Amino acid sequence: MATKKMSDKVKGSLIAQIMSEMKSVAILQNKPFDEGIFFDLIFMSDKELLKVSRLCGIK
Repeated sequence: MATKKMSDKVKGSLIAQIMSEMKSVAILQNKPFDEGIFFDLIFMSDKELLKVSRLCGIK
């Protein structure tokens, strides 16, 4: 069974949510946040992004 690929809009929204969550945690822990993580996220597969989003507590 083939899985449906995320649209660019959905993928962009998920990346924004992940970055927001990671930045919030970094600020709360008084640690630096590297915006360069964006480039790691945009090149991840849909499956990898979903795994990261679950780790960040995003559905």
